[in-house]
Amino acid sequence: MTSRRFAYPIMIYLIPLLMLVLGNCTQMSPEEKKAIHFERGMTYFEQEKYPEAIIEFKNVIQIDPRNTKGHYQLALSYLKSGGLTDMQAAFGELSKTVDLDPANQDAQLKLGEFYLLGKKPAEAREKADIVLASSPQDPKGHLLRGRSLISEKAYSEGITELKKSIELDPSNVQIYLDLARAYVGLKDFSIAEKTLQDALASHPSSTQLVTALGDFYAIRQKPEEAEAQYRKAIKLAPHDEAMYVKLALFFQAYQKFDQTEATYKQLAQQNPQSEKPQLFLGDFYTYIGKADEALQSFMRAEELNSDSTAARDRLTNYYLDRNMLDKAEPRIKAALEKDERDLLGRVHDARLKLARNEIDDAISQLQRVLTDKPKLAVAHEFLGIAYGAKKEFSQAAAALSEAVKLSPNTVSTRTALAAIRLASGEFDLAIEEAKAGIRLNPRNLKAVRILGTAYMQKGEISNAKKVFEMIVAQIPQESSSHYQLGLIARHDTRLPEAMTHFEEALKGSPDSIQTLSQIASIHLSKNDVAAARERVLKQIEVSPKNPLFYNLLGGLWMQGDDAGQAEAAFKKAIEINENVQASYLNLAELYRRTDRIDEAVKEYEDLLQRNPKLVSAHMVLGMMAEQQKNYEKAKSHYQDTLAIQPIFAPAANNLAWILAEHGGNLDVALSHAQTAREQQPDEPHIADTLGWIYYKKEAFLKSVSLLSEAAEKLKDNPQVQYHLGMAQLKKGNPEGAKKTLEAALRISPDFPGAEEAKSTLSSL
Repeated sequence: MTSRRFAYPIMIYLIPLLMLVLGNCTQMSPEEKKAIHFERGMTYFEQEKYPEAIIEFKNVIQIDPRNTKGHYQLALSYLKSGGLTDMQAAFGELSKTVDLDPANQDAQLKLGEFYLLGKKPAEAREKADIVLASSPQDPKGHLLRGRSLISEKAYSEGITELKKSIELDPSNVQIYLDLARAYVGLKDFSIAEKTLQDALASHPSSTQLVTALGDFYAIRQKPEEAEAQYRKAIKLAPHDEAMYVKLALFFQAYQKFDQTEATYKQLAQQNPQSEKPQLFLGDFYTYIGKADEALQSFMRAEELNSDSTAARDRLTNYYLDRNMLDKAEPRIKAALEKDERDLLGRVHDARLKLARNEIDDAISQLQRVLTDKPKLAVAHEFLGIAYGAKKEFSQAAAALSEAVKLSPNTVSTRTALAAIRLASGEFDLAIEEAKAGIRLNPRNLKAVRILGTAYMQKGEISNAKKVFEMIVAQIPQESSSHYQLGLIARHDTRLPEAMTHFEEALKGSPDSIQTLSQIASIHLSKNDVAAARERVLKQIEVSPKNPLFYNLLGGLWMQGDDAGQAEAAFKKAIEINENVQASYLNLAELYRRTDRIDEAVKEYEDLLQRNPKLVSAHMVLGMMAEQQKNYEKAKSHYQDTLAIQPIFAPAANNLAWILAEHGGNLDVALSHAQTAREQQPDEPHIADTLGWIYYKKEAFLKSVSLLSEAAEKLKDNPQVQYHLGMAQLKKGNPEGAKKTLEAALRISPDFPGAEEAKSTLSSL
């Protein structure tokens, strides 16, 4: 109660005082208001409070739109703020300034610099000429004019202007730098070097000149001289991180990684409380593939500055790159709770969705980000990767090409674009992008693999071999390169060498069915089924939970005419993982070959009597009904399977196939096939189904991509090869179609579609 009693009389005195103040404000003239806002703006500007200064100068020009000082100071405030939108606003305000006051020479010169940055040298020179017309001895006017001429490669005229500028202002270091660059443009390297050395004689403490001389020596392939200059710059400015970064990047370019690391560590010792040296170290370790050291550096950076968004984002990227989603997710959530508009946080969230196969959600998220920030390269990059995951390669290439345009030196973008070009069969473009990724980082193993694979796919086997041999020379345990070298050796009938490479590949990737299949195949080529079977059994001891190994073993037992052992192997594969399509295909084929379909049907129907929700029983019954061309019964079993287990790739795939081939709704078939693909993106039979549906829907680009993937993995399946051949023809590749259809008929002259394959070939 006391507080209320004293508050009342205070308000009695405050209200008239407040009214008096407000009354005075409203009675101020526009000139007085303008003066107050301008004075406040200048105070904020001097205090480096540029956002506040911008508000005040905007108030000035709102009162007086023709106030040149207001426009000019607003332009300077935008320039000091430094963002892209600020630069655009600064350009606008400078333009208004010179329109209102052409005599403002500083505004004319700054506008000229903008034109130079925008690669409009003629417009820049026009601004220089305006200044020089009234002030012929203005050194900045001659500098701008000289730079504009040099940018048009009018070196002699430009040099004359720069020399005038130096005579008028010998203290301006920037002029010497531009003059040296002009001589480099003329390829007069001795004069360029002398220009920098003379400048240093007059300005021995200029780190700009010292590092420029170092850059000159680096360009001239004089690494010892370049290093000496960079070290000199560090001595001149021992706490300037830019000097250390310059030296470290120099060492990195020459692959002197120990010295690169030492330089960054020296910077960390100089600035022990700054997180930036740790970020530099983390990026360097990432570049050379030292993941553990990179993680430690990024964590240390975050410890030093818990508010560092750069450290936060580096760590989140680290976890996402390695699919450590449990660590990435809480960080992303915290970032977005702090600021739901955080651009990188939203990109990270999209990457999280992409990692969880929520592709459409990821695409929508990235599109929203790009609506807010159209030139965010990383958003374009992952949008391209997301489209690639959907096999929408034209959209993927468009998004990644935009990312490359915005950030041409980003290794991951170049590599992702190379992968898309490879997947879409554009081998020359894949080679070009892979080489670009390798130039940016020679240790970019993914890009090197793409390069080798593109050469393989293009048929340039000798080039491919060189690439993969180079990889294993550097990384002896690199399994995928050993696998490719094994394929090359086998192609050249050097079977012992092929076997050695395949065995090395299996050491690095013990679950690789492709590698084990190649080893078994070499034994079979020698008619040694027992040796093939023993090798598979040996690998099963290493990886006992791999259903694909049991499928391979079952196939070998079938070749040995031991149906009992084959059936046991296929059933074991289903027991380990009932989601594997091949297990059901193999078991159903075994029953067909051994004329046991009726017996098998009875066995599985008895199982369903005991357990109506036994998914594996429905699947086998569906596939045997399909073999007997009882498509309605097969469809019923697949539908029953999906009613029990809605997300079940084998049933979704087979149902999609029946709907597509035997009178069903193509859109419903497509939906089922896409569901199957989302669950098992690497299963070739599903790729075949989805690709064939796209063929029927006349989406031939997607069709060829998916069917190429299936045909590569199912080389001995004539129907899959036939599907690819027909899609290649429709896509406009008759030579490829002819080759693929001939291959299909060589495998078997009698398969569903064989007659169409023959008639198509005759027309070709």
